[in-house]
Amino acid sequence: MAPPINPNPADSSAKQSLDAGLAALKQQDYPTAIALLESVTQTAANQPSGIRAQMGLVAAYKATGNVKKAIALCSSLAKSPNSQVKTWADRALTELTPPPPPKPPANKPKSAETPPETGFVAFDAGKKSPKKSIEGDRPTVDKKTGFLPLEPTAAPGNAKSQPISPPPPPPTSQTSEPENSTETAPDTEISGENSSGSPTDISGVASADTYQLTWRQAGRAKSPRPLKPLKLLEFRVQAVASAIALFFLARFVLQFLLTNTNSLLVQLYIFTRLPIFAPIQLFYRDPTPFVQMVFGLLLASSPWLTDALLKLFCGIETLRGSVLSKHSKEASRVLRSYCTKQNMPVPVLKLLPLNVPVAFSYGCLPRFARIAVSRGLLEQLTDDEIATIFARELGHISHWDFAPMSLALLVIQIPYLIYWQVAHWQERLCDLMTIEFLRSAVKFVAAAISAISYGIYKLLRWPMLWVSRRRVYFSDRTAAEITGNPNGLTRALGKIAIGIAGNIEQQKQTSFFLESFDLLLPVGVGQAVNLGSAALHAPLEQILLWDVSNRERNWLTVNSAHPLLGERLKLLALYAQFWKLETELDLANAGVPEQPRKGKLSLFKSIVEFKDSKLFLQGAPFFGIPMSLAIVGVLWLIGGIFSRTSIWQLDWLWGDRSIIWGCLPIGFSIGTLMRINYFFPDITPRETASPSLPEILSNPESLPLDAEPVRLEGQLLGRSGIDNWLGQDLILQTETGLVRLHYVSRFGYIGSLWPKATRPSDLIGKSVVATGWLRRGATVAIDLESLRSQGGKVSDSGHPIWSAILAFAAAFWGAYIIIQGPR
Repeated sequence: MAPPINPNPADSSAKQSLDAGLAALKQQDYPTAIALLESVTQTAANQPSGIRAQMGLVAAYKATGNVKKAIALCSSLAKSPNSQVKTWADRALTELTPPPPPKPPANKPKSAETPPETGFVAFDAGKKSPKKSIEGDRPTVDKKTGFLPLEPTAAPGNAKSQPISPPPPPPTSQTSEPENSTETAPDTEISGENSSGSPTDISGVASADTYQLTWRQAGRAKSPRPLKPLKLLEFRVQAVASAIALFFLARFVLQFLLTNTNSLLVQLYIFTRLPIFAPIQLFYRDPTPFVQMVFGLLLASSPWLTDALLKLFCGIETLRGSVLSKHSKEASRVLRSYCTKQNMPVPVLKLLPLNVPVAFSYGCLPRFARIAVSRGLLEQLTDDEIATIFARELGHISHWDFAPMSLALLVIQIPYLIYWQVAHWQERLCDLMTIEFLRSAVKFVAAAISAISYGIYKLLRWPMLWVSRRRVYFSDRTAAEITGNPNGLTRALGKIAIGIAGNIEQQKQTSFFLESFDLLLPVGVGQAVNLGSAALHAPLEQILLWDVSNRERNWLTVNSAHPLLGERLKLLALYAQFWKLETELDLANAGVPEQPRKGKLSLFKSIVEFKDSKLFLQGAPFFGIPMSLAIVGVLWLIGGIFSRTSIWQLDWLWGDRSIIWGCLPIGFSIGTLMRINYFFPDITPRETASPSLPEILSNPESLPLDAEPVRLEGQLLGRSGIDNWLGQDLILQTETGLVRLHYVSRFGYIGSLWPKATRPSDLIGKSVVATGWLRRGATVAIDLESLRSQGGKVSDSGHPIWSAILAFAAAFWGAYIIIQGPR
């Protein structure tokens, strides 16, 4: 929300006192902290700042030995309507009133794993005690995996409650982490000695400036019960069908390019009469046999072609077993044992000399399969976490989905490499030219080729997106079952997302490797940009709330290569519950509460309800296309009726196919015009907000159609040069995370290729102010209205104007098709 024009002085004073009190608490100046925080609780007891102050007081009272006051304050917080505050208070009360020491077992020696006496244990808000049973209703069957967890239960008896020394560091756990375990957390700390956890780690109360990411280090199942076997036949059939759809799409794109190239040459030949512009006869032939041959060669040679590609651009090398064992002995054991069990050869292991944590598998057959991991993954993840990632890739190989995905990867690499290399060599060629006209001509032609190639790359991804999303659920489940460690996989995926975001911040752009290999990565780059950067500023449960709660989320992932990370981590939490483990994240029972069942609605009422929903307006341009077919049916019916009467003037409507083809773009036009005012509301200074990224991610009801006007400041990251003229890689680095920016010229993508005063790519590396419309879907992005640098340079975007032009152009095109009639 935008700050009020005239803020309340009392609220401002309370905030200053709260910040000063928390700072004093961090410096262990408890008398000052108590005095300041008590003043806040008196003036803003029921407000978020008051709740944070009370939580800080619990830590201060405990540190000064005033346990009675701490217990009294926790008892008050336990009555809060905020479920996370209540959970925090309940755990604090449990720690403040420790139970009597248990009696030692009569016939068993003292175990080395007995947790030491720790007194008061600090913890993060939103996390539940291992001794506290996980509350909630019985989960329902998951629609994606068919998995039905048991009743929510507490952690197993052998799961240890680990001490957390203040200020709150990550808990240690011998059950799932080696001694050299790594931690992904900033150095910022908030609570003092023996504090009861961070008073800011509550959803709606968390402070991005003081939050510290810690992992719960939840345990693993030693002998996990087997899950219900996966039914992979239907999935494999769908994967083959997707590969066939990719073949036909590639054939259509190639034929379209060849036909239009010859059409252009014909026009140039007529105009110039130069033999060099004579049409190429080979382009008139049917490209189907050629495409079949290319697909067959790419599939059969995919392991070696991908090896060569990664060797050329990334310097890939063989990963020796001794190197893997040094980082993860468990991963080596998992590879040997699982391959022996499945009666398949151990995949060839490859090492990418990259700092970003990634892993993927590729090949055509299990005997030629490869698993590639980066140096960053081996260094940033721990022993058991590395093992879960290797188990995921083994799942892809055993499910056979790695073969069609490897084929798809090589197919989309063709246009992507053209996009990348044309932009690269254009810069070198222009540096050698001294004539300005030639430089401009080369730059324009290269930009056009690069832009078209990038568009084809995006288009060819579409047929494989559904398989790409679906296979991730299966591989996550297989990894959890192989290792018995869904909590380790949760931490691994979280660290990979954080590592990808960190790599983009370090490189100041999205690397070509990350974008071109996105289909195969464990976490989607688009999601990692937002979630990975925000995870250092707010609890994961808070920023993943949209992923598990938004009712329209499944519709909004159709353009994504990966399912929502929150949904994946929720399923892993359900697996942990099934094996009676404490969960790494409190997501098992999060989600949309069941609504009371309505009576069976008629088809008409269902259509009316859907028409009034936000989802209908969101997809109005595309829903307008099938709606136009209904109009065609009515027109055909009218023509059929008049054809049987003496009124012959309208009988031509009966069976006229041009009406079908003409009404399709007209339906798209009508839908676009219906949505445009909702999609692009007026931006005024009074209504423009400046939310933090965690605040954006924490709103579970947000949709792209909400289009909140925002104004964010930060540094502009992305590629420079013609490979970013279309705005392919524009990222705003704010204080609380990374946000993608969408730019389009007033005249669409063609307008982006013409010379202009200031392009967004001209502002790369500078501090900018981005103003536009917030879009919250599977990822967070801003449709730009303007991008202004501190030096006064302004790059204006034209989303509303381009949408209107596109709508009217589609309407005129449809009308032209109808007027021309059947051919």
